[in-house]
Amino acid sequence: MKVFIAVDNSDIAENACKWYFAKLHKEGNEVIVGHHADQPKLPTMSLESIGSFPASEITKIMTDHNKKLADIEAKFTMIIKDHSNCKVVVQTTADSPGHAIISAASNADMIVIGSRGFGMIKRKILGSVSDYVLHHSNVPVCICPL
Repeated sequence: MKVFIAVDNSDIAENACKWYFAKLHKEGNEVIVGHHADQPKLPTMSLESIGSFPASEITKIMTDHNKKLADIEAKFTMIIKDHSNCKVVVQTTADSPGHAIISAASNADMIVIGSRGFGMIKRKILGSVSDYVLHHSNVPVCICPL
């Protein structure tokens, strides 16, 4: 069985990933732990020197972005290190988080995702990635409210 575990840098995602391996994982399952980050917003004009190309600002934004992605990859690589057939995939995408998860999990048999446990009102105002995935996925979705 192919399992896609959708993660971000939150404790909730980390707990959902650990929960999957403790409660559901079977040897032989192929597991992809995936994180899809939003593209960083890059300036087109320098805020330091009006009219000049913002190379130093872009470099700083991209360095910070790449460090965050590397930290996420390292965190989840440590969680899966004792399991075979598992890998961590970290990508930057222009898609919304929910759409990116659905696209990335297109070949999966199941999606595992954490939930922040927002109430109905907060979920309607702020949106919910797990709610989007649940309603747009063609495969079973396991939502872990941890």
